Amino acid sequence: PCCWVAHHVMPGGAKIDGLTWPVTGTADGEEQRSTQETGKKILAAAIGAIDESAGAAVANERSWRFKYRKHFVKSVELSARTPEAAIKVARAGLDYMYDHFEFVRDGKKHVLRDALAVYKGSFATGFVQGDKPKPASFELAVPYNGQTLTGDSLQQQLDKWTRLGVCELSCGAAISQVAQAKPWLDLSDRYFVLLGAGAAMGPLQVLLALGANVIAVDLNLPKIWERLIGLAKASCGTMTFPLTEGCEQASLSDTDLYAAAGCNLFTQTPEIKNWLTCVHPGKQLCVGGYAYLVGDLFPRVALAMDVLIQELTEKRKASVAFLCTPTDCHLVPPAAYTAAKQNHAKAPLWQRLLTVLSMGKMCVKNMRKPVTTLSGQTLYVCDALVGPQGPNYALAKRMQHWRCMIAREGGCIISSNVAPSTRTASVTQNKNFAYAYAMMHNFKPYEIPGPETSNAVMTALLIHDLNNPMHPGNPQMPLANPQQIFSHGAFHGGTWRCAYTYDSIGVPSVLLYYIQNLLVKNYLIAYNAVQTIGWSFVLFLASSFYLRHFGGAAAASQWEAYGRSLVTFQNLAALEVAHAWTGMVRAPVSTTAMQVASRLAVVNLVDALPELQAHWGCLLIVFAWSITETIRYSWYAINMLLKPSAAHTWLRYSTFIVLYPMGVLGEVMLWLASLPALGPIGAVGFSLASLVKYAVLPLYVPGLPLLYSYLLSQRSKVLGKAAKKKDV
Repeated sequence: PCCWVAHHVMPGGAKIDGLTWPVTGTADGEEQRSTQETGKKILAAAIGAIDESAGAAVANERSWRFKYRKHFVKSVELSARTPEAAIKVARAGLDYMYDHFEFVRDGKKHVLRDALAVYKGSFATGFVQGDKPKPASFELAVPYNGQTLTGDSLQQQLDKWTRLGVCELSCGAAISQVAQAKPWLDLSDRYFVLLGAGAAMGPLQVLLALGANVIAVDLNLPKIWERLIGLAKASCGTMTFPLTEGCEQASLSDTDLYAAAGCNLFTQTPEIKNWLTCVHPGKQLCVGGYAYLVGDLFPRVALAMDVLIQELTEKRKASVAFLCTPTDCHLVPPAAYTAAKQNHAKAPLWQRLLTVLSMGKMCVKNMRKPVTTLSGQTLYVCDALVGPQGPNYALAKRMQHWRCMIAREGGCIISSNVAPSTRTASVTQNKNFAYAYAMMHNFKPYEIPGPETSNAVMTALLIHDLNNPMHPGNPQMPLANPQQIFSHGAFHGGTWRCAYTYDSIGVPSVLLYYIQNLLVKNYLIAYNAVQTIGWSFVLFLASSFYLRHFGGAAAASQWEAYGRSLVTFQNLAALEVAHAWTGMVRAPVSTTAMQVASRLAVVNLVDALPELQAHWGCLLIVFAWSITETIRYSWYAINMLLKPSAAHTWLRYSTFIVLYPMGVLGEVMLWLASLPALGPIGAVGFSLASLVKYAVLPLYVPGLPLLYSYLLSQRSKVLGKAAKKKDV
């Protein structure tokens, strides 16, 4: 994420410079600035504007760090009562911050609201024109899992995401519309102010690729601007940026340009405001707040961005863009609430057990009581706040919601869609986050995309919102409540539709990772190694037997040679159904069960009926199965440790073409040969032979093409992907 540097406020006389938290007390003669006390006062002022008792409950909260969540949820629910309530809360919260946060320069303190009028300075302006020629037309491209989705492939993935519940229907429809509306993708006449232009989740690169005019605001560090200016030059877009006042770009070398570019949101807030007010006069702007910092710095940078956004919305009617976090409290569509309820009803047993064993702390139901507005409408709330993120994070994101509602009320277009949790480098540096993200797919329908995917889809939603008047961010669209701005176009990654709250599946996900990688992985390696050795032994026994008796009449003793080993290792394969069912491996339970069951039935039937043990069908199944399984299990074992060779992969996904029909033929022949022996066995006038003829054998008719087509599709998927990589 984009980082901003400023002198951090510390007790004991540390230097204070720029926008900072207000003084909340003194200790040993030194000013103290408690972020928790101020955070409480901000939310208390906001909620107190419509409900004095709720405001007092916030102010009197003694364990703010650990109990802040319920108060933020309460603010959403109270704001949902009427549109007027939502706007009152938003105004009261931001007004408190403008009237209490301080701006310090050269030892002089000003309340933030006053400081904005005191300092009149500005910046010089830098400009870069991209070197890449503008194409005849643009196409929406979404990088995803090593591929670039466009056209039909993108539409198919959007349908899949929508169907699974990774995003809302309104989101999939919006991105689909952008992909088909080619004129919307030409951004050469659009101007975007990016606050935190270099942020990992920001739209900079996608906008430049579509020819946009970017007004970039980022920290004044040469390495940052070397990257940003380089990106602009390599595109067909343009970049405008602040330069140290008095600088002339024409007289600067590249090195000097990088050193002179940029600004500091904390210490130069008034000057940035003054510069942005005048840059590209007459152009319609869209201003987006993308800067992010950890801890108590986040509300400060969020407030600095709010100063600039307020100025541009009031003076230039700029559109406003934010990325909403899924780990917040939102009003959600009725369909999302219903889906969460349905997913809870069909949640796996192990997830239900976690709820019980943790005494309700893990796997908490993701359904709150609906809110009834004063006009009688029912609105649904999803509480996805994550306790460890802390109250400062929740406050900063709430400030963005407040600004969006106020700006829309003032006639500005808003694009503030929920973005998915994303595997950015900064997030996955924390091992617990990385481990949780790796296992959250076990809680359907969660999907954690990479930053390139999130950037592309969220920029597409931004383009949609700026062009299509029929969306909730447009002031002309009627809403039951302003908070519904954030209910539509959500690419939440599954948060709203999961059976359980976001906060209650984090620990289980990390535990699953350790179980998967320490226990399950080692178990599966051992299982596949044992099966590799076992099936190799079966193949050796069978080959040795038939080579010794080639052309002879010793079939009667073939089962004695390898039958016991064949039964043992085939019966061991019954564990694979459990592997698929528990999620140890990603394999369809039904397909796995069908394949394993047919083999188990045949091999144990032959073992039980001596008259079948000399049948030529045994030769077919022993070679079809042992060759296939030796290759398959060895590939699995190697794949869990390192990458198998291309030849091994080809064998794994090709030998079944001949061996699978060969094995099925052997199975069918053995079933047919068993009919005389099974005829006398039965009960209530129904023999086992009849069961085989009318129930078992008919299953091979749909089963063979079903399993064979599944194996062919897997072959095409794996070998086709390998071929594409080789071509690249």
